[in-house]
Amino acid sequence: MHTKNQNNNLAEMKPEENNFLETKDIRQLQMYFAERCESNRVYPMSIAEGTQDGDILFDDPADPRAALFWHYAGFAFLSGSINRDFLQPIYQNYFAAEPKRRFVLITDDDKVADFFADKVNIGMDKRVEYRFGSLLTDQPRCGYEIVRISSDNYDKLHGRIIPAFSWTGKEQYLQNGFGFAALDKDKVIAAAFSAAVSSREVDIGIETDEAYRHQGLAKALADRMCREILAMGKKPVWAHSVSNEGSGHTAIGVGFVEEKIHTVIFRK
Repeated sequence: MHTKNQNNNLAEMKPEENNFLETKDIRQLQMYFAERCESNRVYPMSIAEGTQDGDILFDDPADPRAALFWHYAGFAFLSGSINRDFLQPIYQNYFAAEPKRRFVLITDDDKVADFFADKVNIGMDKRVEYRFGSLLTDQPRCGYEIVRISSDNYDKLHGRIIPAFSWTGKEQYLQNGFGFAALDKDKVIAAAFSAAVSSREVDIGIETDEAYRHQGLAKALADRMCREILAMGKKPVWAHSVSNEGSGHTAIGVGFVEEKIHTVIFRK
């Protein structure tokens, strides 16, 4: 799925960037495009840096001017000079046909959204991305024990947004990720974890057992994650569908500030 990108847009790049794109070092090119992704950059960076699994495809391997990052979690992102010659095969391979795993394209480029708007089998939504402001003065508490996610309790995690959502397995997660779980005796009733990890940022994923919601568990675990991430010298990241009001309340409640609204494009 590589097509020639005719719209190089090099006039908008700095001279040193033009020279850099002549490199044949694939790793450098992957990092170059990942660092310039405008939507949820932590996901493309996690692939480019090798922390998590995913696919990286260039518009033209011999002369790349754009890249597609497809994270193991199913989130996909575009970076570079995007035109119809690159978008058309993306539509054919990941929307018109059924891909090997979930493919959800997240973009803040109106031209990309316009391209897909009239296509068959396409649905669209909006996604909120936050930046972190500051920690709460008082650390939120809950009435349950909070422990680190480890090999001892990993298999007790349940729900949709758990490490298995964005990591290939227990081994990869325990090596490169981290998180916390709330326990009711031996039962895991809520968990917050690193859904995506780069050298600069960590995206937080969170899940609470339906029977234990509205007890402050999400807020307590999210706050614990933010403190851990900041202690590592990184930035906490949070994003969710606009329809997920509970996630938004939790984000704002632990110090996040709404920053961007992205378009989400998915296969119906």
